[in-house]
Amino acid sequence: MIYFDQILLDTPTLLVRYSSRYQLVEAQWRGRFDAALAQQQCEQLLALLPATQPVYRMINDSSEAFGEWAEAGDWIGGVLAPALAARGVRAVAWINAMDWPSREAVASSVSLAQVLPIKTFEFDETDAALTWVLSIAA
Repeated sequence: MIYFDQILLDTPTLLVRYSSRYQLVEAQWRGRFDAALAQQQCEQLLALLPATQPVYRMINDSSEAFGEWAEAGDWIGGVLAPALAARGVRAVAWINAMDWPSREAVASSVSLAQVLPIKTFEFDETDAALTWVLSIAA
């Protein structure tokens, strides 16, 4: 179990927490998303990272996200992933959604992210996601 010492953002659709001990940020996506909202929330997440340095690891939990936001996949893979890497993030464990349209969006986003190791896990594999991301050297 991870202790998060800071809540960086808490909105109805996104909770972002930080663990200084593990240099880990966790983003929990909740509720219905479309491409515009997904990109807007990702931009908010990016804006938080410089203030919480160092962040070497990330858990991106989409298990409670639903909706059709696949149009944001190009932006997430081509802009967000490089921006995370530029801010020091070395690996992302992405917990997949239960919702099929969101699962397709996750798959398209991950396939486009070339500069950052992103590994997907099923929504019931939270412990495995945490173990994997913590195995990445800080």
